[in-house]
Amino acid sequence: MNNKVIGALIVIAIILIIGIPQYQSYQDQLLSEHFNETLQNASSIESSISTTTQQFNNQNSTDVDVLMNTINNDITPKYSEELLRLNETGAVTNNDTEKKYIDLQIKRVELQSKNLNATVTTLNAVSQYVKGEKTNEDAQNAINRANDDATSSNNELNQTYNDIKTLLAQNPDLNKKVHDLNLDPAFYGEPSTQAQAQNVNNTTTTR
Repeated sequence: MNNKVIGALIVIAIILIIGIPQYQSYQDQLLSEHFNETLQNASSIESSISTTTQQFNNQNSTDVDVLMNTINNDITPKYSEELLRLNETGAVTNNDTEKKYIDLQIKRVELQSKNLNATVTTLNAVSQYVKGEKTNEDAQNAINRANDDATSSNNELNQTYNDIKTLLAQNPDLNKKVHDLNLDPAFYGEPSTQAQAQNVNNTTTTR
């Protein structure tokens, strides 16, 4: 092998030695930026859910049909969208701690959605009773089961919030990273507003 070939191979080797780490660093930076962007998107959706839920809980109307319309059109689809954004976020990180953090956020949203389903069950039971589709006993049994489900999922949700706080406390770098993004409080382990079905009736349908 002549000196020119050897020299060329040495140059290629040097380029690879220098270039590969730089390329990897560039790729890592892109992934980090994508992680931040998709996480902020998920946070924006959570903030929108909180705002809508507060309006739901505070609105003057206690008509079941109005409340159900709010849930079906304004809240439930947003939970699905937030889960989609969170799954995208988890797919763009190779960091195990970040993956665990995203898994906890996904679990949080799934439990919040489960709590909302319990509210839907309660509203349906009230509506069906008023319309004569359920007896008082059947409606009350459905509401009791929904309350039991809500209690169980809410206990698990509270634990998930604690797990998020603990994970961030144990990982200062991640804690700083997510706080620098100014996310919704739920992303720091602070409980979100939950939809409450209280003192509801149905003024659009009478028996």
